[in-house]
Amino acid sequence: MDEPSANQRIRALEERVVDLEVRLSFQQQTIEDLDSVIREFASRVERLQGELHELRSHSTGALPIAEPSNDDFSPL
Repeated sequence: MDEPSANQRIRALEERVVDLEVRLSFQQQTIEDLDSVIREFASRVERLQGELHELRSHSTGALPIAEPSNDDFSPL
């Protein structure tokens, strides 16, 4: 078999580099999207913790507030 010419090898490498650049771009966007979701959920958790604390502090003791278990949370 004939070996690929230098130009063919360069074109093949250029295609691989372009493919890697595209993949990297999509990965960067995915990371940014996931970071945004995590920040939003962290904010929600903090807000809900504050609300829970407020409810507990205003509780008259008539109805005890149970601690949430891990079963109370559904996966995303």
